[in-house]
Amino acid sequence: MNTYDAAYDLARAIKESDEMKRLTAAAEKIKGDEEARKMVKEYIMAQMKADYAKLAGQKEDEDSYQHLQELAVLVSNNSNAQEYLQAFIRWNQVAADLQKIVSDAMAQGMDVLELNKQ
Repeated sequence: MNTYDAAYDLARAIKESDEMKRLTAAAEKIKGDEEARKMVKEYIMAQMKADYAKLAGQKEDEDSYQHLQELAVLVSNNSNAQEYLQAFIRWNQVAADLQKIVSDAMAQGMDVLELNKQ
């Protein structure tokens, strides 16, 4: 099996996947809905900021948490924003799963180097 051919097959499968089709369709809807687009962007940025703070070991900021909750309510009240965010979250899960599968396969044989040990 040629790995390049398999990679192109994977790329094609990604483009044709239900998750990508849903994300693309939802993206088209919010392109025409400036309010939904701004809302989704603000929500995603706030969520990323909270996630990074958590990863950095910072204590949860009550104001940031409250703001995120308020944004979640706003998003849930806008069908285009809600549809996009749901598709975005699902696509991110699929992308993370695919990345792990490929990364695990590519790391095979490198464990002998014990790069993570000092």
